[in-house]
Amino acid sequence: MSSPRDIAWPAVWLGYALALGGTLAAAGWGLFGSGKGMWWVANWGAVSLFLGAAAAGFAARTSEPLNGAYVAVLYFGSVTLVVFAGEFLGVLPDPLPGLPRGDSTFYFVWPLEQLAAATLGAMAGGWLQLRRGRLRE
Repeated sequence: MSSPRDIAWPAVWLGYALALGGTLAAAGWGLFGSGKGMWWVANWGAVSLFLGAAAAGFAARTSEPLNGAYVAVLYFGSVTLVVFAGEFLGVLPDPLPGLPRGDSTFYFVWPLEQLAAATLGAMAGGWLQLRRGRLRE
């Protein structure tokens, strides 16, 4: 069981907001502005998630990957809700053009990509903060 000190909740919420904002910008431009596919948005979403989790690790002043995992879980829940709603309403393009409808490759690879991006981002952000503190001394 974790104690309240194990997770830096303000940093987690900051990372989540940054990741979601970056993904919304990528989706807005990618899907509606230039006609890019879902993989393009998912990959830029992973970059946004990495940067958001890095900000969380930096703000938390620790390279604890658990903060990044919480950012990933919140992010995944929100984005999955949007993707499934968009799929249900028929407004999103097929994630893997050319494969049969219902192929689960996208929904298997995509969460793994998110978890890796968030945990590595939180560790990198915390490491940068620790390194920054050492350079000041």
